[in-house]
Amino acid sequence: MQFTMVKPLSSKHIRLNLSALLFVLVPLLLSGQSFPVTTPLKNEVVAAYVDRPGDLYIQFENGTIQKYGVNGKFLQEIIPNPPLTLFEPRDGSRAFSYQRNGQWYSYALLGNINKQVIREEFAVEPWLICSSGDLNLWILDAADMSIKKLNTSKQRIDVEITLSPDLHEQVADIIGMREYQNFLFIHNRKSGIQIHNAIGKLARTIPAKDIKYFNFLGEELYYTLNNKLIFFDLFDGETREVPIEEGVKFVHLTDERVYKIFADRLVVDLKNP
Repeated sequence: MQFTMVKPLSSKHIRLNLSALLFVLVPLLLSGQSFPVTTPLKNEVVAAYVDRPGDLYIQFENGTIQKYGVNGKFLQEIIPNPPLTLFEPRDGSRAFSYQRNGQWYSYALLGNINKQVIREEFAVEPWLICSSGDLNLWILDAADMSIKKLNTSKQRIDVEITLSPDLHEQVADIIGMREYQNFLFIHNRKSGIQIHNAIGKLARTIPAKDIKYFNFLGEELYYTLNNKLIFFDLFDGETREVPIEEGVKFVHLTDERVYKIFADRLVVDLKNP
């Protein structure tokens, strides 16, 4: 049997850890909040997101997006018409939206859409558009199956690369796209998740059919599959798994919360796998 030596915590570290614990627990004790918190949901859920501060956004089949606070309290609702193709809450104060039918995108406060149209000279048939940094865009152009990085301030394409036809036979299979830590992640429901670097070159693929969504926590990408929450380390490629209850449609994690979205309810808990 092998043993690992662990350095004892100093009194300074103990004080810091106690302070961090009290920082989390005292507000909860003062508010009388107990966990887990369950909130009923009345409509069919099609997507869920978390912003950087940790608030949750649930998108329903009719296009409605509801925002919930870290303790499960309903905060806000918007009803985009028509429903958004892609939504990314970002830092919560400046969300990103894309609507394919109207071919517009928006960097704006939740509910205050400031529509910007994609010019045809940049993309003939935009399929998905996601944010890149604070101003720029990644565009997936279905006309030639390419990805392009649009510099919106200079109105020019800085990066353009054609996608591999082996992994993208049909554009309808591409259901998600997002930038994270200067990498572009393209979600194909048949082949998995492609990871492209800052200049568009394919770095690796996470092969997993029937992934419904993905998100990030620190250095890990995570998704649910077959009643498991699966983590993929973006730097060393290692994976780990955590079992989840049957019936959970979406799980989202923050440093302090785990959100579990079922067909009929939202459950908010303190524990983080």
